[in-house]
Amino acid sequence: MNRRLATAAASILLLVATVATAVPASAAEPAASAGDAGAAAGAGAVSLRGTGDTVLTSAFGEFAGDPVRISVDARAAGNTDPGTTRGHFHVRHVHNDGRLVADFEGDITCLGVGGREAIATGVITKGEAPWFPGLEVVGRKVSVSVEDNGRHGDRLGWVWAALGQPVADCQGTVPFIRTTAGDFTVRG
Repeated sequence: MNRRLATAAASILLLVATVATAVPASAAEPAASAGDAGAAAGAGAVSLRGTGDTVLTSAFGEFAGDPVRISVDARAAGNTDPGTTRGHFHVRHVHNDGRLVADFEGDITCLGVGGREAIATGVITKGEAPWFPGLEVVGRKVSVSVEDNGRHGDRLGWVWAALGQPVADCQGTVPFIRTTAGDFTVRG
């Protein structure tokens, strides 16, 4: 992959992550059963919920200034237990001229929580990346990391397999960019 395409892909994915749809992830999922609620309420339950907006920095080259939104609604009965993890994510990245860079969503496959930080990984089930013709995003893994700093000033990080970066369950990166709006809550 040439440098321009790699930079563009990274920027698009970042923006996609930041500009997720305004529909809460919980609205897109079926209601939890009583068994799910009981498991989540038990000892060891963890969760990551919220939406955060950010604006890409100059480190993202041609995507500097682009808005990105990321929404995550993830929960698990135990920390880093893929077998009990449930949830949804949505990422939306729009170029600063209004053109769509990428928009994708999917299912959470693993959630890891430590203090006020969380890493949620998942698989894209629906989406597009028109900025990158020919780039197939469906079926690719993603990782979103969050640092919960209260109502303002959360931090985000992400890794996108669609751009050739490896992603394994509950693998992530340091939350490297501050949110400009929204709020994430990490519990566990």
